[in-house]
Amino acid sequence: MNKKDLVKKIADEQGVTKVRAEEMVNAIFSTIVDELKSGENVKIPGFGNFVVKTRKQRMAVIPNSNKRVIIPSYRAAGFRPSKNFKEQVK
Repeated sequence: MNKKDLVKKIADEQGVTKVRAEEMVNAIFSTIVDELKSGENVKIPGFGNFVVKTRKQRMAVIPNSNKRVIIPSYRAAGFRPSKNFKEQVK
């Protein structure tokens, strides 16, 4: 399923236009992204948690030249599904 399919399904189930359904989907996604950008986690009971993880600085090797480079620390988004979510997917 892609975003287009998700929008269509929401529109059909909720009895709204595809345009309105897409606005809702975009609002949800942008809100999650905005919260993660600001360093906040997003907790949705029964679904899971979107979390920000800070990756530490590390040393890496470029395979072609065996040159060592430093990869600086950075933040990455992650998702931890809830127990209920995991049970429903089984």
